[in-house]
Amino acid sequence: MYRFRDTVKTKEALEYFGSEAFSINGEYLENIVHGYRTLSVSGRELLESEISTLSIAGINGEQYLQRRHPARILTIKYQINADTCEEFREAFNQLNKALNVEEAQLIFDDEPDKCFYGTFSDTGDVPDGRNKIVSTFEMYCSDPYKHSTTEKTFQASENASGVLEATVTNSGTESVPVSYDITHNHENGFIGIVSEYGILQYGSVDEADDEAREKSEVLVKYKDCNDFDAMTEGKGILASNDNFPMNGQFTGYESGWLMVQSSGSGSSWHGAARQVAIPADSSGVSGAANFKTMARIQFESSNASQDGLLEFVIGDEDGNHLASIHIVKGLSDANADAIFQVRAVEKGRVRYEPNAKSVTKDGQIGIQKQGEQFDFFFGGKTYSYRVPEAADKKALTITIFAGQYGTRANPVVMGFRELNFTKHNVQYAVDIPNRYAEGDVITIDGETTKMYVNGVPALGDEVKGSKHFHVPPGESKIQFYFSDFCDPAPDVAVRIREAYL
Repeated sequence: MYRFRDTVKTKEALEYFGSEAFSINGEYLENIVHGYRTLSVSGRELLESEISTLSIAGINGEQYLQRRHPARILTIKYQINADTCEEFREAFNQLNKALNVEEAQLIFDDEPDKCFYGTFSDTGDVPDGRNKIVSTFEMYCSDPYKHSTTEKTFQASENASGVLEATVTNSGTESVPVSYDITHNHENGFIGIVSEYGILQYGSVDEADDEAREKSEVLVKYKDCNDFDAMTEGKGILASNDNFPMNGQFTGYESGWLMVQSSGSGSSWHGAARQVAIPADSSGVSGAANFKTMARIQFESSNASQDGLLEFVIGDEDGNHLASIHIVKGLSDANADAIFQVRAVEKGRVRYEPNAKSVTKDGQIGIQKQGEQFDFFFGGKTYSYRVPEAADKKALTITIFAGQYGTRANPVVMGFRELNFTKHNVQYAVDIPNRYAEGDVITIDGETTKMYVNGVPALGDEVKGSKHFHVPPGESKIQFYFSDFCDPAPDVAVRIREAYL
């Protein structure tokens, strides 16, 4: 299987490096190791095959069973020219460091649109007593194939029979996995993917588009900071029913983020808050007993001395806390806690380091209530809890809060950008009529065979018996099926990354 790294090759003095120069994870050894130059590379040409046969007594020859390709070994011949012993030693220190990687992406300048994935495995003899040497080292490629550095994308369209179909052209020499991006233009109950190599199904073919009162309806949809102006400043319901001062202020930025302009003042936690009442649905009914709400946040700390508190709170029809995600980082602690609460009672927490890489999966957090079940989405994972006494409670308000503690002047960078609230008019969570709503994006990763809905894993959506398939070299047809009521059909993009001997 391929592993892709999005790298940008730098080609300083390429004509000096030579046509067989190569980069490792986007870096040239010539730029890293003083006096180094690649002279030649072997092992990229024809790949040997291991043939399995069966000998049968009394029958001439052997019966062919199968062929396999073993791992590939690339042998790099190089030179190092140093003026002094000290420079020679330092050059090898740099070379050892540069080669101390596993499954590194290797791109050769005479074939820049393809790559291997290799790990340093062996070295040739280095002549004694010289500062100018020629030797070799080996890169072990457990995956013997080279892969395209870019994906090919194919859009599906209606064929002559009115079926949504994609024609996939694999110009490589090997079968490769297929990935899909399906963007819904209408509510939908199932996805069927069919080819001569296998069939995939997600959701339920029997799911019906019942009356409008049973559909999911988006009641709040904020895209950037300007949309948050619909909320009321300085009021709201906080996690655990805390009574912190809400005398700070939010402000919008050109980037679209709603950030804290002022945290206000107070001896304990204090900050900026905004609240909005969830609008009534199309039938005029206020409150949602079954819903899904998502927000995109920033909560980023660059050092342990920062502190901060960010809250995303759903209030009920009685003005009380219903559910919340409460993210807090204390002073002199590099880690933060994401705390999940239902009716002001903690149900679970996740401890993590809130740096630029680990805040959450694309900054997305969310809460879903389906009867007595509460699902919390954080860091690309789902955390579920059952609270029977809250099964009939309805969501009526949304509060956002961001602040700091006391007079400390070094707060965490905090803010909001997107926020949406979808009401599900169903009495029981197991009977949500339309599994996929308009605007939902389904991603199916062909290599890992995992399926995601709006970036969140949907582990239970794949129907038992589905068979993930690869497409061979040449042209392949893949067809897509959806619920009868899904009109217009989704937009479907098919992606492959070609592989070669």
